[in-house]
Amino acid sequence: MRKTEYGLILSEAPIVHASHVWDEKTRKLVYVYNGRPLLSMTFPGTEEPGFRHTSDGDLVGAPFHQQLYFMLDTPATVEVTFQLSADAVNMRPHRAAPGQAIRGQVGRPLAAGVNGLYDIAQDLLVEWHGMAWRWLDTRLTPNGDGDLTARLEVTMGKMPWFMNVKPHFYRAHLGYTFHKPWAWRPNQKGVSGWCSWEAYRRDVTEENIDAASRLFGEKLRPYGFEYIQIDDGYERMPVPAFGHEPMPRSWLETNDQFPGGHARAIASIRDQGLEPGIWTCSAIINDDFPKAHPDDMLRLEDGTFVTGIWAGYLLSCTDAALARHIRPIYDGLKAAGYSYVKIDGVRHLLYDGLQQAVANGILTNEDAERRFRAYMQTVRDGMGNDVYLLSSWGVLSQVVGVADACRISMDANPTWAGCRMQLVESARWFHAQRILFVMDPDHICARARIEWARSVASLVSLTGGLFMLSDPLDVYNDEERIYMLQRCLPPLETTAGETGPLDATYPAFTWTKLHGFAVPRENVVQAEDANIEDAMNMAGVYPTMHEDHPLGALWSFHLERGGRQWCVAGRFATIPLRACDVPLESLGLDPAKTYHVFDFWARKPLGAVSGKLACGPLDLGHCQILALVPDAGRPQFLASTRHVSMDAISILDERWEDRILTIELHAIPNTEETYWFALPEEMALRAVDGDGVMCTAQERDAMLALTLRFEKSRCTLRLRY
Repeated sequence: MRKTEYGLILSEAPIVHASHVWDEKTRKLVYVYNGRPLLSMTFPGTEEPGFRHTSDGDLVGAPFHQQLYFMLDTPATVEVTFQLSADAVNMRPHRAAPGQAIRGQVGRPLAAGVNGLYDIAQDLLVEWHGMAWRWLDTRLTPNGDGDLTARLEVTMGKMPWFMNVKPHFYRAHLGYTFHKPWAWRPNQKGVSGWCSWEAYRRDVTEENIDAASRLFGEKLRPYGFEYIQIDDGYERMPVPAFGHEPMPRSWLETNDQFPGGHARAIASIRDQGLEPGIWTCSAIINDDFPKAHPDDMLRLEDGTFVTGIWAGYLLSCTDAALARHIRPIYDGLKAAGYSYVKIDGVRHLLYDGLQQAVANGILTNEDAERRFRAYMQTVRDGMGNDVYLLSSWGVLSQVVGVADACRISMDANPTWAGCRMQLVESARWFHAQRILFVMDPDHICARARIEWARSVASLVSLTGGLFMLSDPLDVYNDEERIYMLQRCLPPLETTAGETGPLDATYPAFTWTKLHGFAVPRENVVQAEDANIEDAMNMAGVYPTMHEDHPLGALWSFHLERGGRQWCVAGRFATIPLRACDVPLESLGLDPAKTYHVFDFWARKPLGAVSGKLACGPLDLGHCQILALVPDAGRPQFLASTRHVSMDAISILDERWEDRILTIELHAIPNTEETYWFALPEEMALRAVDGDGVMCTAQERDAMLALTLRFEKSRCTLRLRY
């Protein structure tokens, strides 16, 4: 709690209106929310402005929605300042409309035409409409109080410029009732790793984990790869294997495939500089267990044990049952040293179990929800907040406030049906990204057709989803695939840049079960091709189907790092894409400005554009990743081969002083990358030198390409003009 001249700032933002303060002498109008001047403006001249007074603007009581308006008889330009908490972002107040790119962001950039601000810590959305406006800043800027401010300029007149203020936006307006960011936030870091499931299924062994740790420690760890996650196959079966005992021993005591136990597996992973992850599941399948623990099980009135599809027997999820059977599992895994835990089957625990008990008349809806939340909270309490928790799969709103990440799709596979599912479900759930949880589109199958794998890996990296691989290890002997994965590691810490309800205007998961999902449990899914007829059939028909970029096909990521701001546009052919012109406004860019364009996977500059971006056709499953860097009128960095973000990973700082362009780099020693720079025609490059790096220069078509050989992990590059 903090006190300001405007009142108390509460950690849990209140559901109240923003109250106005009008100073007639200074002609300053302020609206105060939760102790902050949410917006303030000073009107020019002497004319009395029209504005809405405090609670007169309360449109709806639950969920609470306040509307403000501002009018002037004589048109004038007015500067408006917003002040929000230190955890706020520029947010489009709706999901992508036809022709618009889905919008994400890294850092705190302000994007042209994006008419909303979302204060994550307060769960407060502010949006404005009605008159022409423009940003006066390029980013949300910290002030002396530790808050963030943003300024815009708006032309006011007799038509109202109006603003909607929506407290508890995700919690109340969108219905995510467990979202309480003032109490708990999901882990924000980018996560990458490998899961054993699609390599070995239940036959995974201690030796397999050794081999995977060595391979990924050598080939991908230097690029930001972090976890080796042991999946189903290590536990003692049937779960729980010792029916007369409580459940923990089945998970904490490994089977004969892991003779060294958890300690040996964890040591093997950490020896390669990686972190250990583990799979668990909520299912109970031992017929002896419920008989030995009847008071801990859900039973019908006649005493019959309740069962559910994929859930097995249902634990009652009372405090006593959770303390006896669930808490010790996660206490034990935490004590063993796991830093990443995946809990599977939770949607079946809820939908096919606890809610089925409601249908059988033995629980109420409130009971089912409360017991499920108690189960998930018990898992979290056992691991603590420092262990990364992935909820799998589904139960996407009931795990908000507990899970760091949530699986948003069915089991992935290397068919087109599986890859397309990952692309479109990432679009469907993007409004949740790093606000409710981190999206997990399930594991990336690098063994899929290379163009499809590249699309999925690029999108997961740019959206900042869970970048978890799962393939047989021989797949990673393919240098083209390894190179592709290295360019996408680590995934970014991307936050949603648009919000609104979950989009249900297109079909989910089409064909995944008909084409490759429903395979015997012991078999790894094989890669297969797809024809256009099948691809169009599985896409279905939805409102944007016949647009140049159907929903999920066009993305725009705005990045702000190291003194730089740029945009990465992604085109993903969820169906074959035709050639088209993309208006820069659709990407959140200023059409009046000039941008240098670079095609990442083609490794070539595409010149400078303004107004619109000409795009060629894309075949099914292919992608195009384009950097758009605003022209600074001087030599400037454009793109590199190091990372698909071009380049939020290796560029730490860019400075232009005394005709010297200085680039501070984070590098991987003994590797080589190419960096491109835009060169104004009137300026000639005199010399290139650096610290910790060897470079070879090549100039062509107003571009400079520098091939850099890194000697150190921290390097400095200087271009002298």
